[in-house]
Amino acid sequence: MKIMSAYERLVVKLRTDNTATWYLLILFILSYSWQYVIFITGGVESKLFPFLMFFPAIVAIVFRIITKEGFRKVGWGLRRWWYVLPAIFIPLVFTLGIVFLLKALNWATLSVFIFNNGMVDSKVPLVLGNHTQSIAFFAINLVISFIGICIISSIFTFGEEFGWRGYLQEKLLRKFGLNWGLIILGIIWGYWHLPIILMGYNFPNHPVLGALLLMPISTIFAGIFEGWIYLRSRSIWMPVLVHASGNAAAGILFGGMIMHQNESFRQLIWLAAWGIVAALCLISLNRNKPILWQQPDAHAHRNHFSEPK
Repeated sequence: MKIMSAYERLVVKLRTDNTATWYLLILFILSYSWQYVIFITGGVESKLFPFLMFFPAIVAIVFRIITKEGFRKVGWGLRRWWYVLPAIFIPLVFTLGIVFLLKALNWATLSVFIFNNGMVDSKVPLVLGNHTQSIAFFAINLVISFIGICIISSIFTFGEEFGWRGYLQEKLLRKFGLNWGLIILGIIWGYWHLPIILMGYNFPNHPVLGALLLMPISTIFAGIFEGWIYLRSRSIWMPVLVHASGNAAAGILFGGMIMHQNESFRQLIWLAAWGIVAALCLISLNRNKPILWQQPDAHAHRNHFSEPK
């Protein structure tokens, strides 16, 4: 009788048990431990902070190797390349809309870009220069610079999206259904950030409220958009770009404006905008059910999305 090795027993256990549960258990233990290291080495200013983003991918890679799922079904291609446009520009467009709304209401002052008599002065470096420039030239300059930031930031956002969307999403969708699967993934994503939010990241004026409520709400909304674009494009690079674009756009809204009113106004409008995007994505997904392609079922019809019984 063949005696199974410890490794073989582990593989069998991961395949027969709930793989997603094991993935999350190990990921949260490692990630929360790393966030404690971040805390004792300077908090949100720690040089170790950016490496946190790679943990979902690292654990997903290990699981894919151990369970022999492989990497072919992640979605490496760009056959539906046109999804690059909403991936990059939807977060930018609605963020700029919020910026100009706050400015028009005199609730905030835009400090990074100074508009004066049809000309613009940029206080931050742009690809084509930050000298005084016309509004038309500035618009082109901003778009080119924003795309460049998204591409560079994708190195880090890939670390999260390979885990959340590329590994975990379809497992949750098959288990909980389309709507609840995306919502649960958003909640998980939000509370994965809990220690670092409590340290003052993203919500420095109200870290507890941010960690327990505001961050999970924002990740539910953003996660639905990222889930939509991943299911429609079948490319991991699309949610990677959405994540990078959202971070860069948030930098303009939260880092480039001086509020004259309560900070809560900016946070709530930002959440409302993401909520509208998420609602439209859910409507789209429910009207035209996506195909789950990562783990093809022996019965082809089951790969067309249906809610679990």
